[in-house]
Amino acid sequence: MKASCRSDKGLLRKINQDWAEVKTISDSSILAVVCDGIGGTAGGEIASKTASEKICRYFEKNFKLDEYDYESLVLGSINVANNKILEISRSKNDIQNLGTTVVLAFVHHGSIYVANVGDSRAYLISDSKIEQITKDHSLLQELISEGKITKEEAKNSPNKHIITRALGPNSNSQPELYTRFIGLSADQTKNFRLLLCSDGLNKELKDDEIKEIVMKHEDHEIILERLIQKAKDYGGSDNITAAIIF
Repeated sequence: MKASCRSDKGLLRKINQDWAEVKTISDSSILAVVCDGIGGTAGGEIASKTASEKICRYFEKNFKLDEYDYESLVLGSINVANNKILEISRSKNDIQNLGTTVVLAFVHHGSIYVANVGDSRAYLISDSKIEQITKDHSLLQELISEGKITKEEAKNSPNKHIITRALGPNSNSQPELYTRFIGLSADQTKNFRLLLCSDGLNKELKDDEIKEIVMKHEDHEIILERLIQKAKDYGGSDNITAAIIF
């Protein structure tokens, strides 16, 4: 099992405020992080890179092979990242609305630990289905959950960019945690692929299109290249970032 990531500024944005990293934590543990910066040019870039780097460093420093409380490890890494962004926001008065979304996945011995803040997503994909593990922290998702609009209506809503949680000083930064067990043997895990992405990907591609590309190829780099190119073919209106684990 390995992980790869790629990011592209898309066709309409002048800069890329997304950031992604992947790390091999141990022989049986892999970490992937995708962040989508918000709040203006400098603030978004700084926040997304800072969050991703702090999460990875936290795992490298605190992971223990015989430790079983990996939920706390995941949540602790996000808390440390948020505290660092808060520290930066207090020290840089020229940067307003410093913030970022984050989605991370930690895979260890057949178990998947996923957490998100904001609307960057994690998908678990197999030959038979694509499952969105995370739940968007967005105004539209709240309206969908309350039955006030449908998913189809949400696609054309002018409020599609409004998120309700993010790392940074001006948002609710509480993460949500999800766990899955996909098995220990190679036969159990070989047909599962884990995809993380910023909304620049999933707002352009339908779930079935994502699934088709992810399951069609065996090479990580080809999958990421095809996903990003497809999003650009559909307009590429935002930064596009993805990480894949299998």
